[in-house]
Amino acid sequence: MKFGKTLDSQWPTREQKLLLRAALLQGEAALEAWQHWQEAVDIEDHDAESYHLFPLVYRNLSAHEVADSVMVRLKGVYRRQWCENQLLFSKFAPIFQSLQNAGIKTLLLNDAALAAYYPDNGCRYLPHLDILVPTTDARLAINFLETMGFTPNAALSDQLLSVYQGLGFKDRAKQPLNLYWHLFSTCFQDRADDEFWQAAVSTQLGEVSTYILNPTDQLLSLCVQVYSWNKVSPILWLTDAMMILNSCGGEIDWERLIDRAQKYQLILPLSTMLCQLQEILNPPIPSSTLAKIQTIKVSLFEQLEYQVKTSKAIPVIGALLVRYFQYLRSVNTANVPFKFLGFAKYLQYVWELEHLGQVPAQAAMRVMSRMRRELLRAFSTNKG
Repeated sequence: MKFGKTLDSQWPTREQKLLLRAALLQGEAALEAWQHWQEAVDIEDHDAESYHLFPLVYRNLSAHEVADSVMVRLKGVYRRQWCENQLLFSKFAPIFQSLQNAGIKTLLLNDAALAAYYPDNGCRYLPHLDILVPTTDARLAINFLETMGFTPNAALSDQLLSVYQGLGFKDRAKQPLNLYWHLFSTCFQDRADDEFWQAAVSTQLGEVSTYILNPTDQLLSLCVQVYSWNKVSPILWLTDAMMILNSCGGEIDWERLIDRAQKYQLILPLSTMLCQLQEILNPPIPSSTLAKIQTIKVSLFEQLEYQVKTSKAIPVIGALLVRYFQYLRSVNTANVPFKFLGFAKYLQYVWELEHLGQVPAQAAMRVMSRMRRELLRAFSTNKG
């Protein structure tokens, strides 16, 4: 296996690597990286992803007693982020409490869950909250959120609950909230997430108790962000991974991590993540773990899926290809109604079409719609 292979476009730039080191390393390594970053970048002319690192850079440089004029700018970003996160937590904590009062167990996912590994609530950018509920409570949780004034982004029938990972909502103020009933978008059995629920650890959201994944499973879930389709900047998931290792490195069960990555066919994104970490930040990853991952034989299925999900060369039909790999994963499991009926039948099922013959027209319509969005996005970018 080619360890850590990925597209060049996914790798952090030289300037982003310097900022990562300034935010996450200690001693002279952090100070030297900060100096080089200042020489290369105007603090007022930065990319959005780097901006989200400013609070963590501020905390780290403050601990190193850096006192140059730029620190005032960084402190302002940090204080703003802290205030915004406090407002977000105070707003959504009652939602978690209400779900729990209704008998629905909750687990924080993604951004807010990862914030638990940071020094404080001002260090991690939180665009929204993501909630995981047990698969069997998906419909109940959807209905409950609707009664609380949240509007779903789509209407999902009970049939579609079995082939979707989650559903986005917005409250009356247009604040997004994502509800999930599966951890991964490729494992839809009713009890697929039991092992993650059983190993979850408790945390606080404001005054409310809930759960997050344990550090090992949190690293595993970060693997899917390596795929460019998730639109998460590499410097963000690299920072998250490093924060987990810095705060809980001794708790990582590396054997479990590799075993679960094989089980869910995530070896390539895991190797990419660890390779990037090793190159840029030299984290405490056992050499035996890196060596073992390099010896694992990756299936042709995972290699092809990885190429599709990390490619930006085919954005128009890419979504359909991603759906195809989701189908291939699904038919490898039991108790799915389309197991022996083929991809076209699967699309009919997912798109809730009355007749199988409607699939080609629906596919063409979706491709044209995506082409239109891509052209509008490209026009808007060029115009800007």
